[in-house]
Amino acid sequence: MRLKPKKIYKVLEERNFKITRNQVNNYLTQLRKQKFGPSSLSLGELESWCQEKHTGPQSDDEPFVVSFHIHYQDDSDDDDEDVVDDGNKFRFFLSFKRLLQIASISTKLHADATYKLNWQGFPVLVVGTSDCDRKFHPFGLAVCTDEKEPDFAFIFKSISNGVNRITGSVFTPEVLIADGSGAIRNAFKKFFNKDKMVMCWSHIRRNVEKKLKSLKIDSKKVKEILDDIETLQLCESETVFRNASSLFLKQWNKTEKEFTEYFENEWLTVLDSWYEGYSGAFTPSTNNQLEATNKVIKDEHTFRERHTLPRFLTVASDIVNKWSMSRNRNQTDPIVFSTEPTIPLAKWTNAYHFAKSAKSVLQLQSKRKGFTDYYIPAGDVVNITKNEIRRYKRKQWTSFARFKDLQFGIWKVTLPNIGSEWKNGFCNCSNFLKEYICKHVIGMAIRLKHCKPPSIAKDVPLGGKRKRGRPRKATQALLID
Repeated sequence: MRLKPKKIYKVLEERNFKITRNQVNNYLTQLRKQKFGPSSLSLGELESWCQEKHTGPQSDDEPFVVSFHIHYQDDSDDDDEDVVDDGNKFRFFLSFKRLLQIASISTKLHADATYKLNWQGFPVLVVGTSDCDRKFHPFGLAVCTDEKEPDFAFIFKSISNGVNRITGSVFTPEVLIADGSGAIRNAFKKFFNKDKMVMCWSHIRRNVEKKLKSLKIDSKKVKEILDDIETLQLCESETVFRNASSLFLKQWNKTEKEFTEYFENEWLTVLDSWYEGYSGAFTPSTNNQLEATNKVIKDEHTFRERHTLPRFLTVASDIVNKWSMSRNRNQTDPIVFSTEPTIPLAKWTNAYHFAKSAKSVLQLQSKRKGFTDYYIPAGDVVNITKNEIRRYKRKQWTSFARFKDLQFGIWKVTLPNIGSEWKNGFCNCSNFLKEYICKHVIGMAIRLKHCKPPSIAKDVPLGGKRKRGRPRKATQALLID
């Protein structure tokens, strides 16, 4: 319930309802029981519920338990590799056909665990993907007794089996986006045999800010350090990141040795996959989309109330049902899985002005087969020379300040030679790395006549206000016999 009993009683009292607090509490108890069922649940009853929901769904709008695992304390099943310690254990993964169909065409995997949803304190594990518009699409949710490697391995296996069962295809994500949890990362690596794992940039920034605060560093220096780390995060490749990181440590090691040792050990040795160019284009560097979904679960579904497990089963079914129904294409405004970035009007307008600007562009053959590189001066600079491009391509700098000047002084746009495929182009500017599309890619496509901007994007002024008074008479035309 969104309102607590005390608040409900107060509102009723203000409206002159003659009712006691016990009556309010009794009514809410009956209402909860009617909506959510009994407040207690045995492990056997949970197993029975999972078995009932495990049958194949007849429609896209029917929730079902993709997989479940129940382990009783007195079980003597030595073949159960997932059970690390004794005790009553359970895991189940709840989803819809429509959500697993999205999983079948996705290549990115987001995973996280959230708490404070049920009274017993069991973690709720949410997994999904993100599309080219950076929207999060959940595959379903799981409730487990733990948040360990076998639990995430169970979820990954459940998704894989569910996708194969519903679509007949194989679920093969190329990259994992998560926090530094060893349980998630190890499970992903072992089950999918992949080691491409993005470390959430937002988590790193929060931890770095916390460390800087604990070291009591001058606020001006803190801002400079954070600005430099944000610049590091925009590195387009591993080569750039490694070279720039060395210069960053060299610059700050003289005055902030304790911090640089912490930063190198924590974020440049093991969990170093947080820069934009780590996994190539079209991959988010944060898990913010999933964490925002966790917040919605608490704000709009549980209303920050911790339900008992049997009641949370009803809530969980409602949550997954809403995820599925909102992606039903028969709805008025469905959430669609975007396979290419949507270009807003503002970006079209900026690209149009860029295309019509006097900036010089140098064209060179790309190392990428079937593509061409275009080098563009950044900022207000208009012209660019081949010597500047050669210096840019060497990726060698004498200081961190020099790195910032040279690396972000030139933008490199790489476009396919087939004009109709221009949306598959790349750019090393921060806007493209964050949003998968930028004015440079669109503007170059306009210049090369690969596309036309919408008319409304051409915000060209019609001219100033006419001067007052009658216009002068036209002069007499020159007559020639």
